[in-house]
Amino acid sequence: MSIKKLNKLGELFCGAGGLAEGAKKAGFKHVWATDIDSDACKSFEKHHKNCRVIPGDVYKKFINKEMKKKKETKPINGLLFGFPCNDFSLVGKRKSLKGEYGPLYKAACKALEYFKPEYFVAENVSSIALIRKNGIKKDGNSEVYRNFLKIMQDLAKCNYKIFGDMFRFEDYGVPQTRRRIILVGFRADFYKKNDIKYGKPPKDTEFIRITCKQALEKGVPGTKQTKKSFDEADNKEETKHSDDVKKRLKNTKQGQNVWQISDEFGLPNVKKGRMSQIYKKLKSNEPSYTVTGSGGGGTHVYHYSKNRALTNRERARLQTFDDSYSFAGGKESVRKQIGMAVPVLAAKKIMLELKKTLLGKGKKMHHDVMIEPNGKTFVTLEEIQQNELFDEKSL
Repeated sequence: MSIKKLNKLGELFCGAGGLAEGAKKAGFKHVWATDIDSDACKSFEKHHKNCRVIPGDVYKKFINKEMKKKKETKPINGLLFGFPCNDFSLVGKRKSLKGEYGPLYKAACKALEYFKPEYFVAENVSSIALIRKNGIKKDGNSEVYRNFLKIMQDLAKCNYKIFGDMFRFEDYGVPQTRRRIILVGFRADFYKKNDIKYGKPPKDTEFIRITCKQALEKGVPGTKQTKKSFDEADNKEETKHSDDVKKRLKNTKQGQNVWQISDEFGLPNVKKGRMSQIYKKLKSNEPSYTVTGSGGGGTHVYHYSKNRALTNRERARLQTFDDSYSFAGGKESVRKQIGMAVPVLAAKKIMLELKKTLLGKGKKMHHDVMIEPNGKTFVTLEEIQQNELFDEKSL
């Protein structure tokens, strides 16, 4: 197989382009992308000049107008989608499939049925699945399990064999603790004909556990982040803090949040919603905590030595965007775009492993979950290992 014959991508919920930028660095090419956020679409367009970007609601603008009327949307080999995680995130209201965003994965099902690409890559928060110490679990009494099973079943009904893994991106060179589920699917006939062997990207020991200080002061290995480019980069506006916030941060040590300092500088009257990341300073010798795209006061990620919130450029570094990657829109819009993105370095490593697979150089391995085309249930890594143990004992 030639990668040039299999590298054309379309993307739903593309955002500012974290997943796409990683794919581009791995040798893939976007031909179209769509997102409801107009600023994010402008950011995406800046860095993917030959890609047709379609702003607007995924159903009203793309599914109903583009696909049904067979407009200019070109054929693709692969579909990428990170359907909105708001209803699955631990920091949200956890409405899951009953929320506004939870059911949006069905747009991907419609796109898979329409374009029939050879493969797809999907990303979402780890809390979309039932995660335990030894991997993804099954539990018929758990709503999380039932929702995840429904998503896997619906995607598999589109005639795809799907592999799923839980990633700790901090183990792959990202200077941030960020845990996500990655699903990679292959169309059934393509999988069988090409004897597909797909492996999870190996952890790169050279880049493991990059600290936030390394990322903010020197640059993340594998990205174009020099001091000169940072000085010249866009999106560096600082947040204007009140005197109370300045005093609060001055009296907060590295790694502390607002609940761990004295009432004199804290928030003593707040009894509910005491999230651990509120006004939390980074620890310079550790990766950052998760960069988010929404939230009010106290959720902006705070510098380990300077008494202020990080700038968007600094957040972009923690998300492993090159310093030359500029974002369109106002300060809060840019913050949202950065926080919602897939870290570029992680996306690159995932897509490089997929590239190996498409070139026939992949390695067969077990994954956290797997479901067959049109399958009714998924198989977990624990089940596979138990079956192998059983087979060995029966010899």
